[in-house]
Amino acid sequence: MIQLKTPFSRAGFVAAVACFSGLLLAQAAIAQQGGPRKPPQEALDACKSLSNGADCSFNAPSGTVSGTCAAPEGKPLACRPADAPGEGSRPQKPQ
Repeated sequence: MIQLKTPFSRAGFVAAVACFSGLLLAQAAIAQQGGPRKPPQEALDACKSLSNGADCSFNAPSGTVSGTCAAPEGKPLACRPADAPGEGSRPQKPQ
C-alpha cells in the first residue's frame, strides 16, 4: 500500500475518496429514478380495444386527457397525451 507522508497528501487522498464515493452514490440514485415511468392504468385501459395510432382519452385527477394510442418497443399500448414529451427527450438507462 502507498504510504502518504505529509498531512496534505492524506487530506487530499481522503477528499478524493469522499468525492468518488459521493459520485457513485449519486449515479446509483439516478439509475434508480431514470428511465420511463409506467403509464397510469387509465391510460392502458383507454387503448385496450384500440390500435396503435388511434385517438384516445381518459379521465385523470387533473381532468380529461386526450391523446393517441402508442406502444414503445416492448411496452403495452397506452394513451399517450398529445402534450407528452417525445421519446428522444426521455433519459436513457445506463447500459
